[in-house]
Formats: sequence, structure tokens, C-alpha cells
Amino acid sequence: MVRMAAAAGAAALLLAACQTYGGEDAVQATPAKPVGGDTHALAQAACGGCHSIERFGLSANPEAPEFPTIANRPGLTIATLTNWLRDAHNYPEEMDFYLDDDEVAALANYILTLEDEDYQPPI
Repeated sequence: MVRMAAAAGAAALLLAACQTYGGEDAVQATPAKPVGGDTHALAQAACGGCHSIERFGLSANPEAPEFPTIANRPGLTIATLTNWLRDAHNYPEEMDFYLDDDEVAALANYILTLEDEDYQPPI
């Protein structure tokens, strides 16, 4: 129990390192970990400051691909996405935070729900 609380605290501190996009005026964001397995809330809290997590819409940070753009990348699989999300060394500096295995699995599965063979990336 104490170990889980310490891990949750560490995750919260690491998530605080993720910045919302705002150019020179970017502020530190502290995403709240959702309760009850709400994957959409997790995606919004951990990623929504930069990425569009919805089926339609543009990312707040023009350098952050929209989740549907990620989901529809050629060759993307649950395995490749999971491995990328697990390895924080893949993340750009703005995404320097930790996801536990359950969060990685939830986000990977959520992103892949946005896969659509007729998808056209935003301009």
C-alpha cells in the first residue's frame, strides 16, 4: 500500500513536467490522474495540453500530432505504440513524464480506437 502511494506520488511529480503549449509563455501542467479507469480523462490530463485527443480537431501545439494522425500512421500496431509509450526516452522534452503500465495500455488502446481507413489528416 505504501509502495503504491509512493509510486502514485512519483507519477504525479513526473506528470507535472509535461508542459502545455504556449510558446514563450508555456506554463507547467499537472495532469490529474483519473479515478475509475476513465481513459478519455487520462488522455486529456496527460496529453491534451499539446495533442488533440479527439476524433476531430487540431492540437494546441502545432508540433504535436493529433491522436487520429498517430492512430492512422502506416505500420502502427498496439505493440509498436505500447513500446513507444513505455520508453520515456522517445518523448520530446515537453513530454518528460512517466506512465505506468496500466496507463500505457489504456492510452495505446484509446489512441487505436481513433483508427479509420478513411482518415484524412488535418491541414
